[in-house]
Amino acid sequence: MRTVAPWLLALGLVSGCDQIEALREQILGGGGGDSGNQRSPEFQGAIDLYEAGQLQAAADQLQTVTVSEPGNADAFYYLGRCYLGLATASADTADPSSDLSPEEEQSLAAFNTALTLNPRHAPAAMGIGDLYARRVPTKRRRRRSQEPEAQQLAREAYQKAVTIDPKQPESQRRNATFLERLGQTEDAEVAYKAAVDAAKINPDIAPEYYTAYGRFLASQKGRSEEAIDQFELAQMVRGEDPALQREIASLYSRIGHEYFEEKHYSLAEQTLTKAYQMFPDKSDPDAQKTSSTLNRLRAIRGR
Repeated sequence: MRTVAPWLLALGLVSGCDQIEALREQILGGGGGDSGNQRSPEFQGAIDLYEAGQLQAAADQLQTVTVSEPGNADAFYYLGRCYLGLATASADTADPSSDLSPEEEQSLAAFNTALTLNPRHAPAAMGIGDLYARRVPTKRRRRRSQEPEAQQLAREAYQKAVTIDPKQPESQRRNATFLERLGQTEDAEVAYKAAVDAAKINPDIAPEYYTAYGRFLASQKGRSEEAIDQFELAQMVRGEDPALQREIASLYSRIGHEYFEEKHYSLAEQTLTKAYQMFPDKSDPDAQKTSSTLNRLRAIRGR
């Protein structure tokens, strides 16, 4: 029987509104110093445009804000995010050998200004990491001394972000995702665990980080049960979630099929039955595959 960690039972005692708002600010990237109550109407309006996906309009307004508030590191951070979003909208990834696009140049300049104004602005460092990470091919296994420039710059930026604030879960997760893309699974797992540790005190955001770590574990051979543990923690905090329920069911189905291939038929039947019962949609292709294998199992076992 699975046990519940003591800290999880205490979540309700440590999840005050102030903590929730602070962690929301970290995830949105506004951890540079100004709180929402201190923002000017112009700055808040620009953030609203950014969060609504109106990146060009937000960038235009933020340009005005940075002139009237030249010491506002957060404004430069959001300006960097806008330009990075505009660059990404034109192409999800960039040719590693190409020069930075005009939007990327503007994004980098804004992030660097934010860090000049506030050297402990972890989200700005994370933004630089995101900028260079989109120029890095996946699963590069060169020695660090032989890294392409963009890969090295992305690594350094993410490391700077997590060094500035190890308790910011989003910086840890971005770093983990980057390391996973490079095929550096051991380092990636350390970062995913750090992201979970930073987020787990807060039920408002913790499920996102359990789920991210769970998906990482699910991608690793032989670690399906560990992945289920993370998904179940997310489910305990979040409550009923059909998408999450499907991921858990699919993992049980995977384990059941592994038992079947190994001819552990009793375990296979138990696990596949559990998986099938958990699928929210029985017409799901994975649910259908599970049902088909169960029928084969019952024929083999003469039932």
